[in-house]
Amino acid sequence: MKLIPLSSGSSGNSIYIEENNTRILIDAGHSGKKIESLLKDIDVEPESLDAIFVTHEHIDHVKGVGVLNRRYKMDVFSSETTFRAMEKIVKKIEPENIKVFQNTVGFRYKDLYIEPMEIFHDSQEGTSFVIHSKNEKATILTDTGWVSTDMMKKIYGSDIYYIEANHNIDMLVNGTYPWQTKQRILSNRGHLSNENAGEILSHLLQKKGERIILAHLSSDNNRPRIALKEVNTKLYENGKIEGIDYTIEVAKRDSVTRGKE
Repeated sequence: MKLIPLSSGSSGNSIYIEENNTRILIDAGHSGKKIESLLKDIDVEPESLDAIFVTHEHIDHVKGVGVLNRRYKMDVFSSETTFRAMEKIVKKIEPENIKVFQNTVGFRYKDLYIEPMEIFHDSQEGTSFVIHSKNEKATILTDTGWVSTDMMKKIYGSDIYYIEANHNIDMLVNGTYPWQTKQRILSNRGHLSNENAGEILSHLLQKKGERIILAHLSSDNNRPRIALKEVNTKLYENGKIEGIDYTIEVAKRDSVTRGKE
C-alpha cells in the first residue's frame, strides 16, 4: 500500500492512498487547484482518482471535495450525517457519486477493505479509517480528543499509523489562545497531544518496523522536533527504539511528505 500525506494541519488536510488499481484521497481540505498541484508533485493525475473518503465536515478537510467531484466525477464517501453537515461547503455532489457508509460497518472498495471508526471530535459525526490492502493495514487517526478501548482494538496490528500529535500541552496552556479554545482542544472532543500520541503508540507497536506519521500538528502550539522528541521518549520508556522497532516522521503542513512507502 502506498500512503502519501499531501498536507496536514489546520490549513488543509489530504492523504493519497494507492493499492494496485485503486487510488483514493482521505479528505480534500484545500482548493481544487491546490490539491491538483499536490497530486502533480507525486506524478498522479487527478482524473485517475477513484474516490474521496471524508472524515468530517470541517473546512480544512472538505474545502476541495465538491470541486474535485464536479471536475473529475469521482465518488465521495462519508457518513450520512457528515454529508448533510458538509453540503453548504462542498455544494452540489453528483447524485451517482454520493456513497454513504455507516460508522463501524466495514466494506470493500475495489482493492481495499475500509473500516470506518467514529471519532471523538466537535463535529457532527466524525470518522477515522482503518484501511486494509492484501498485505498491509493502515490506520488514519486524527481530529479526536480520545481513543477508546474499542478503537485501540480495531487499530492494533497496523503497519502504518497516521496519527495526530496536535500540540505540546505546555505550549497550548501557556499560549495565546482564548481559554475556551484551550479547553476545547484539551477536551475529549478536541485533539490528541504529543503525549497522548506517544502513550497510544506505546500500547500498539509490535516492534515489526511499523511506519509512524505524526499528523495535524498545530502551528502555534507544537513544532516537529518537539513532537518527535515527546513521542520517541514515550516509546523509548516502553522499550521501543526508533530505527530498530519503528520509523517515524512528521507530516508536512503544506506540502507532500516523502517518506518510506
